Amino acid sequence: METQPLLVNDGSARSKGEHYEGYKTISLVAPDSDPLRSARPVGPGKSKEEQEKNREVTLVCIAAGWVMFLEGINGMSGLAVSYFFKNTLKVEPATLSSIGSITALPWTCKPLYGFISDGFPLFGYRRKPYLLLAGVFGSISWFLMSRYVTTVVGAAVCMTFGSAAIAVANVIAEALVVERSRGESQEYASRLQSIIYAGQAVGGIIAAWLGGELLTFMSDQQVFLLVASFPLSLIVIAFVVPEHRYYGDALAERSKIGERLQGLFDAFRQPQVWRPCAFIFLLNATPATGATWFYFYTDVLKFSSSFLGTIGVVGACFTLLGVFVFDATLKKASFRPVFLWSTIISTILGLSQLLLVFRWNEALGIPDTVFCLGESAVLSIIGWICTMPVLVLAARLCPEGMEGTMYALIMSINNLGGIVGAQLGALLTTALGVTEQNLERFWLLVLICNLSTVLPLFFIGFIPDIDPGATQEKDGGLESGTV
Repeated sequence: METQPLLVNDGSARSKGEHYEGYKTISLVAPDSDPLRSARPVGPGKSKEEQEKNREVTLVCIAAGWVMFLEGINGMSGLAVSYFFKNTLKVEPATLSSIGSITALPWTCKPLYGFISDGFPLFGYRRKPYLLLAGVFGSISWFLMSRYVTTVVGAAVCMTFGSAAIAVANVIAEALVVERSRGESQEYASRLQSIIYAGQAVGGIIAAWLGGELLTFMSDQQVFLLVASFPLSLIVIAFVVPEHRYYGDALAERSKIGERLQGLFDAFRQPQVWRPCAFIFLLNATPATGATWFYFYTDVLKFSSSFLGTIGVVGACFTLLGVFVFDATLKKASFRPVFLWSTIISTILGLSQLLLVFRWNEALGIPDTVFCLGESAVLSIIGWICTMPVLVLAARLCPEGMEGTMYALIMSINNLGGIVGAQLGALLTTALGVTEQNLERFWLLVLICNLSTVLPLFFIGFIPDIDPGATQEKDGGLESGTV
């Protein structure tokens, strides 16, 4: 149960060019007007071209929504992985935390996947082949986990490849949606984005519930085998998703990669961009308790896998509620006070975890199960309220002409901060001597990790006091680095 902002594996890029159909981010804040008005299916009175376009958009939404659903349902392996490392591979909490963060490394390279798919078409297509390859490699990685992996290194390698497969599929799915949003209104684009991310939310909730229930009658490795079947559906998606054959000059596109990277660097080094990015990194780079909570739940509180799944379901549901709370109350608020107060409140509420560690909740008449469910609900809401400003700020920092690439870079920085925080937490866990057999100083780990979340607030001045997007519109863009 972390009190720092949640990791967001999000953001793809798109740049302009005659033959370049890459990635572009779309506002994640709900539109002021009814998006259904611009996203409504084409009626029978429309032209054949419009009807065909509507059919393609429907297929893309189904395909991209399914990819995002797979991203969510992939979390079904989470509990099985924890039990596998703890009971079969006999690793300590610090090791499990470290490995869990390492497997997230592929999510820090999303701009690279965009460059590769745009500059290196396979068999004349830039989306379909990469979806197919993601499905094949994702399935193989989990199949190996279910049958042949017997070492920590082998498990880490397989999980990293599986994570990379989902990350690539995520980039391609967002690219497909963004390409269909070209030239459309923001309401239309936002509607498409909402549809596909609804699939991710549904998949996450199902995974949280099934992840615990399946372990009541299946082994860890049987769950891995089940999860290995999910990516195979990407092969079907690769064949049915509409994509026009690419007839552009791929060599010319590859030659532009260096120019785009230079433009990205020029834009990033400006203070109005790198300073907020540095704050976002620091906000996620504070030490995290990580997998130690899993050992505490199973060894001290004796929670079953089924109940751990229930905690996950509650967290997933209230995370969605956090999105609605932010949208209803804070979407127009200035970034700086939102970051400031959400972090402070998150830290204070996170300290309530000490009640559970010292078992003071029992003295207050609160059962462990009730306390954990309530804690999961509250911290999930606050965690997402801490995360939403990161997403919105990232979108507003992007200079015109390179919105998507910069957005993906900022999200990668955000994810990298989470990985650093997990590694620092693992080092701190080792330094405090916290192991599966010795959780006596676990309270100190929880205390340090929670208090450290306020340290980035010393750099709150890095966050702009006014909307950077509005400033760019007024000034006509950033001074340099725009393409």
